[in-house]
Amino acid sequence: MKIRFAAYLPAGPLPAWIGHLLAACHAIPGVELATVLRDSEALPGADWADCLDALVFDRGASPLKSAVLHMPPGVAEWSAGNAGPMNAGNWLAEQACDVLLDLRTHPAPIPAGPPRHWSLMLAGRSAVDPLAGAAPVVAGADTTTIRLESVSSGHLIDASLGASCTFSIRRNRRRAIAKGMGMVRRALLRLAGDGSLPPLREGPVCAPHPLPSLSARARFSTLLRRSVARSAVKALSRDQWGIALAFGEDICFDPARAQLILPPVDRFWADPMVWPAAGEGWWVFIEQVIYKEGRGTLQAIRVHRDGNWEAPVPVMARPWHLSYPFLFWWDGALWMVPESGANRTVELYRCTALPDRWEKVQDILTDIDLVDATLFAHDGRWWLMGNVSEPGADKHDELHIFHAPTPRGPWQPHAANPVVADARFARPAGPVFSHAGKLLRPAQVCVPEYGHALSLRCIDRLTTSEYVEHTELRIDPGWLPGIACVHTLSHQSGLTVFDFLTRRSRLGPPAGPLRRALQHGVGRGGQG
Repeated sequence: MKIRFAAYLPAGPLPAWIGHLLAACHAIPGVELATVLRDSEALPGADWADCLDALVFDRGASPLKSAVLHMPPGVAEWSAGNAGPMNAGNWLAEQACDVLLDLRTHPAPIPAGPPRHWSLMLAGRSAVDPLAGAAPVVAGADTTTIRLESVSSGHLIDASLGASCTFSIRRNRRRAIAKGMGMVRRALLRLAGDGSLPPLREGPVCAPHPLPSLSARARFSTLLRRSVARSAVKALSRDQWGIALAFGEDICFDPARAQLILPPVDRFWADPMVWPAAGEGWWVFIEQVIYKEGRGTLQAIRVHRDGNWEAPVPVMARPWHLSYPFLFWWDGALWMVPESGANRTVELYRCTALPDRWEKVQDILTDIDLVDATLFAHDGRWWLMGNVSEPGADKHDELHIFHAPTPRGPWQPHAANPVVADARFARPAGPVFSHAGKLLRPAQVCVPEYGHALSLRCIDRLTTSEYVEHTELRIDPGWLPGIACVHTLSHQSGLTVFDFLTRRSRLGPPAGPLRRALQHGVGRGGQG
């Protein structure tokens, strides 16, 4: 099916992202940019507060900066300033457009326009408005939502919720608009495929926030205060992830029962995945990042049944960042899919000897920035869950599913991708498991910050075209003073592992209760 779409744009200079979006949509097979309409109203210019925000947090080739709009050959143009007797509705009818993307500052219904008339709304304003995304930041709201809506009915076509960037309105806009561009492309792609849009998944709902003053003075003072506070925290402390071990046959949902391991001060350990060791005990596979190197490698810690543990041994290193060493058993062997999104691949390895001998078998997905790949078998198929992000967007906001007859593929995308578009539930946080007759998916709560807490999501329905889940249980940080985040859960019989984040003071040791818990966790070869 051939889809002809139109774009209604403000007069005058436009941000570069609009040109990128129109070009990307025009390149979709079966989609043609038929016409561009220009309004008589131009975008308001940036005020001094926006210019300062751009100078500090949006330097370089920003998609928010003005750029020349290059039209593909053959695209008809209409301008409100030179319309003559032909109004916008008649022009669109003459061009036989199926879809109108309305990116004016004030989208409004157009008599005789296409039945599919969409707008991209960011926190209640048109995404093209320079103040779009400002209200949640200034109000101190944890989340920002971007929506693709029907202009005439207000019907929601797509939506995505992310954590607000508290210290930069420009950065908040950039991240949200990147997701909005993906929404428009997905909607056009589906229309060109079968002429219809899939039923909307449950839209993200966020708490209402007060309408703040958006004057330049109010915005500047708010962002200045938060930037200073952020800089002070970074100067006085360093975020450091450590590992928590909870012993017991049943899975543990209470990390307060765990003994803690904090690595040496020059590195962090995160993303623990546990597997039984030969003889006795377990191997806990982790991501290790040495701060001065800034690149993740995979290590394994030997944990004994008496609670002692040994120093990590190297498992895998690549020229790119590795993390989330996901383990699973299939076809009589142990397999690993480490996160290698920085290489734009999802790679499958077979274990030849625990813990450090792994043979690469194949790339199961390529040309994709997918993080935290999580595989499991269900109803006769294999499923792969992971977060896929639009360029420039957060990696925490949108969960995609792929399915295949075996872990080796071929992998096909789920018909409703992204199946979750909410930073409070989207990003995987460990293996999917069955408990009390329910299939539970550990998910990261990435609001108000990355990896803040764990949400155990019960999978109610999973087919190749449908996905439904709800929150069964939430695990929060703060069970000891100084623990700010918890974002991974993995279990094998006898041991449940978590990770936890502390903001480790650069001036002294951890707080007393946390220090005592860490001392309890030091074992053979260990370093707290």
